[in-house]
Amino acid sequence: MKARVIGELEHLLSDRDWLILSSVQGFRFLSTRQIARQHFGHEPGPARIPRNANQTLSRLRDLGLLSNLERRIGGVRAGSAGFVWHLTELGDRALHTHLGRERDSRMRPYEPSTSFLDHTLAIAEVVITLQEISRNAHVTLSHLQLEPECWRSYLGPSGETRTLKPDVAVVTESSGFEDHWFIEVDRATEPPNRVVMKCLQYQEYRVTGHEQARVGLFPAVVWTVPNERRRNQLTGRLHNESAIDPRLFSVVTTPEIQELVESGAAQFQRRRGDAT
Repeated sequence: MKARVIGELEHLLSDRDWLILSSVQGFRFLSTRQIARQHFGHEPGPARIPRNANQTLSRLRDLGLLSNLERRIGGVRAGSAGFVWHLTELGDRALHTHLGRERDSRMRPYEPSTSFLDHTLAIAEVVITLQEISRNAHVTLSHLQLEPECWRSYLGPSGETRTLKPDVAVVTESSGFEDHWFIEVDRATEPPNRVVMKCLQYQEYRVTGHEQARVGLFPAVVWTVPNERRRNQLTGRLHNESAIDPRLFSVVTTPEIQELVESGAAQFQRRRGDAT
């Protein structure tokens, strides 16, 4: 029965429909506003969601391919703009079939914790911002790896296997230069000590030389934070840690991402006075 239904979907869905399903699968959860920005040209900000975006998402839900969580961003008053979407089991199966991929395991729907959902949507926000910058500025987002594809395994000092888990890995191109980035999305919910420990792990991984052998350099590491207060807190803490090389790490708010990727990490730090 499901095979026949999935076969029929190939004729019912447009290319954009499949791209929406693929985006939701990649990020696990996306808000209506984020989907509208990715696939319907919606501008960032509080403007009304385009009607065709709402209609498309409703149709994909009626087909049993997408579902929305009970809770909404901004509460009930946010209306459909506050919906958070995820793939259903049928949607996951249909997308794998459409792409010609084998499914690793059966998908089990679940209700995410508030902190997990907040972090997941924040990761999506950073990537969508980079995609918008790529469309509107002299920067090209040429390569993107989401979790777990962006994770890196390596041997620790005692020969044990360790895994470095960036939230995102990207490559951008600007003015003829190619920049590689590991991105960490910080929600100001962890103590600065946790950030310091993660930075030390990045330095430990850099010493292995694995990334340099693979791409010819070690990516700059970017911590994106929700506000200037957190940015100043983390920047100060990293500069005060003698074991940390601050030149490897940049701490930025979302509005600063465009300047960072356009100028490169080293020049960005010099402009802001972070470089030592």
